[in-house]
Amino acid sequence: MTELGKRLEEARKQKNLTLDELQSITKIQKRYLKAIEEGNYGILPGKFYARAFIRQYAEAVGLDSERIFDEFVSDIPKSEVEAPSGLSSRTQTKRTPVSSTSSVLFAILPKLLVFVLVVSVAVFIWLYMQKLDIAKNTDNDSVNTVESQTDENITIVNQDDEEGTENPNEETNTNDQQTETPNDNAPTQEQPTEEDDQQLLELEKLDGRTPYTTYELKGTDQFIVELSSTGRSYIGIINGIGKSFYGGELGNGEKLNYDFSAEEEIEFNIGRTLDVQLKINGQPVNYPFPPTEKVHQKVKIIFNKVTQ
Repeated sequence: MTELGKRLEEARKQKNLTLDELQSITKIQKRYLKAIEEGNYGILPGKFYARAFIRQYAEAVGLDSERIFDEFVSDIPKSEVEAPSGLSSRTQTKRTPVSSTSSVLFAILPKLLVFVLVVSVAVFIWLYMQKLDIAKNTDNDSVNTVESQTDENITIVNQDDEEGTENPNEETNTNDQQTETPNDNAPTQEQPTEEDDQQLLELEKLDGRTPYTTYELKGTDQFIVELSSTGRSYIGIINGIGKSFYGGELGNGEKLNYDFSAEEEIEFNIGRTLDVQLKINGQPVNYPFPPTEKVHQKVKIIFNKVTQ
């Protein structure tokens, strides 16, 4: 029996309490109470319960439990953190790091979210800039630009057209009708100039989403081109081997002039024929398809140059 056990037993007997009566008061099993008096803490559920039972025993017999713990500190089992369920200290040790990890995670979570947000915004801006670059390159691409212009609503006209301003091609169409031959089934049409025997013969006429017409220019040694615009239209000009002379937008009132006398073949890609007039050696060229029906057209000129 330890000194603490003797002190507790003496206090119990002074209160005239039996172990059975003390069991009823403290709700601690009699065998545990007897083990505390004998200092046999090994049969108790654990050190946590040993300290708790000693505290209840002391208070039940009228002793100051805090003073008892201070006075008999060497006899009382050392304190350990134990769960009421009786889990071992090993289990408690395993659970502690998990709690620490969770605390660290919650601490860095706001910073992590801010980082993800910043990265997401940066990626969005980068993708947006890439989209702008692609759109810009597409505008400079003659094929893509022209294809997009074919979707234009041909019922939309310029303000001058709404006010009754005549289309510059109307006069050309009138002149062309006056120069047509009586034979409507003739495969070619001629556009003679006033100064020489220049002829512009239609060789092939292909309808489709982008109408394509091929002409032959002969009877002259000059191939002078003028393009003028009364609105805004894409213009693409290449020769027979794919060399580009122009690829961009022609604004209202702007003109392009070229001397292609040294070329054998020139292709004109006109995005909006309603606003663009094409002249060869000073003579207007009628579009093979009505501009009000086929806004976007391609015209190829094969130059059969007269050699002196």
